[in-house]
Amino acid sequence: MFKMGDIKSYLKLFLLSMVLSQVIYAQERHKFEGPLKVGKFEGQAEYTYVLKDTDTVLDGNFNLHRSNLNALLQNTDDFFSFKGGFQNGYPAGRWTFQFGEFQSGSETEVVGYQYRVKVNGKQTETQGNIVQGKPDGVWTYQIKEIEDSEAKQILFASTLEFDQGIPQKSFRIENEHNSMVGRFLRNGLAHDVWTLYSDEDSNISESWYFNEGFLQKMEYSSADGNTISKDFGAIPGQTKIISLDDRFIELIKIKQQKPEISFTIKDGIQQLLTENLRHYKELDTFLSVLGKSEFTPGFKVKVAYFPLDSVENSQLQTIGTQYAISKKTSESLLENTQLNILRRSDKEAEFLYGAASKISKRFLNPIGKIIQYQNQDILEFLPREQLFDNLWLDGIPSKTILVNVEGKDRTYVGPKADEFDFSGNDIAALHQITEYAALSLESIARILNEKLLKESKQQEFIALEEQMIALSNHITQVVDSANQGLSISERAAMKSIQDLADAQLEQYATMKDESTKIDFGNKVIECLQQLDGLTKTIAIQPERWKSIEEKYQDDVWNPFMATIMNEEVKKRVTNAYRNVLVPFLLDEVTLNLSCENTEELKQLLDDSYQRMLQMRDENTSKLERKLKKAQDPKVVLQLFNLKSSENK
Repeated sequence: MFKMGDIKSYLKLFLLSMVLSQVIYAQERHKFEGPLKVGKFEGQAEYTYVLKDTDTVLDGNFNLHRSNLNALLQNTDDFFSFKGGFQNGYPAGRWTFQFGEFQSGSETEVVGYQYRVKVNGKQTETQGNIVQGKPDGVWTYQIKEIEDSEAKQILFASTLEFDQGIPQKSFRIENEHNSMVGRFLRNGLAHDVWTLYSDEDSNISESWYFNEGFLQKMEYSSADGNTISKDFGAIPGQTKIISLDDRFIELIKIKQQKPEISFTIKDGIQQLLTENLRHYKELDTFLSVLGKSEFTPGFKVKVAYFPLDSVENSQLQTIGTQYAISKKTSESLLENTQLNILRRSDKEAEFLYGAASKISKRFLNPIGKIIQYQNQDILEFLPREQLFDNLWLDGIPSKTILVNVEGKDRTYVGPKADEFDFSGNDIAALHQITEYAALSLESIARILNEKLLKESKQQEFIALEEQMIALSNHITQVVDSANQGLSISERAAMKSIQDLADAQLEQYATMKDESTKIDFGNKVIECLQQLDGLTKTIAIQPERWKSIEEKYQDDVWNPFMATIMNEEVKKRVTNAYRNVLVPFLLDEVTLNLSCENTEELKQLLDDSYQRMLQMRDENTSKLERKLKKAQDPKVVLQLFNLKSSENK
């Protein structure tokens, strides 16, 4: 017999199951089959999903794979196969990852109706369970070297046990050279001795001693068989739990920088931990694209904590800004090729360059490390006093900077040096040091830039003057070599060109105002270039007239001589060119030549010659009638369809 209370309980369960079935039905699963790209992996995918609002949420089995036989046979195949599942957008259940790179071997065999090709390369295999996007249970990760389709050796392997993302118990990580073992507490904190064994002699080569997450001591065996150790002592004051990742490794390295400590961190344990973390990050990157993932090793350690207050954070922000500006200024000076040349002949430039170099090394480089620590989020885990001792092994730099120039010491003191206080191993002192370095470099840069500007102008003057002399010499050379074959009017024009060139150089040489001299020098060069072109044009005028004479000849039968003779044709055209137009242009060169009209006169001489060549083959009867009484060169220019500044 059922009691009334039991009936009510069953009724409630029935109603709840009905509601849940309606929710599940409302979130109907869809299936996808087709190409899919996830990060660097692109292949064929099969998965199920549900639609929530406008989002696609993976739910159910997932499979993404790719392999290409043709690529394998031709060269290399980058293959992969990822199988697992999702639950409400979280990776869940059993997952296996296989990926790598294979090249086909030379050996093949036929088995039944199949060809089998042996392969060489590398294959990564990893598998385990995931709960809510976090590794759970035992996870194995292996990278194998494959030769002739068989595993030749293990290049990397790790075996870790997790409880919903928290590493538990003992673990093992190895590569082809070393193996390490260690263990965790239930909360994921590193504990007890983590030991590295060398595969060559099976001896212990490195050990890290943890106590509830705190690294107490490190030991490693030297080549002579001795054991070298570093004891980190107890944690003073506040502590904080952080991930055992690159940040923690960097903290350990910083603690080894004191000169009295011969111990330096070895690559063994650090290398294996870093490689393991990198592999897990690769898987997490893949899974995070598809859903909600926290697939990391989750190794935890406990470190000393020295929090920064609001004032210190504000000062660090200012330090970062000033450092960036100062670093740019320093590099612009020290890497300036012109300055490196100048300082070899200028003692003051050499002195200031040396001061900038000392500031860069003694001030900026250590400050740059502080900025790096801040960006790495490790500054709050370094005691201030130890931080300054590590950065400045010889003590805080002095405001008085000693620079050796040609065997003699000189001192540089920056602007407002008395107003700066470097005492105190704290962020406030660091702010003072940074500001002093910034002001000093700014002052040095201002002086050196003025020197460089002056030197640059001097070099520009030299370049301009060399170019002027070269053009002037070439004009003289053309005039001298061409004068013998020129007419009187052509020689007069050449002399006018030479006189103008000399006058331009003389005007430049007598200028005192350097601020306008370079601009005028560029104008002189432009004028000389145009004058040089005009000399070349006048120098070939005799050859041009000779070619025109030959072109304006016709073969005519002479009955008296009973022979064919040459006769000049279109005489009015040739006479207008030779007796009116060219003499006018040469007179303009002789009497009215300037830098402003040089190019136009050259162009008119060139264009009139080209026009004469064209008119030989044109019907010029109408033109010849107009030229009968034309003695005005401007009229001739118009009749020849030539444009000058006066008839445009």
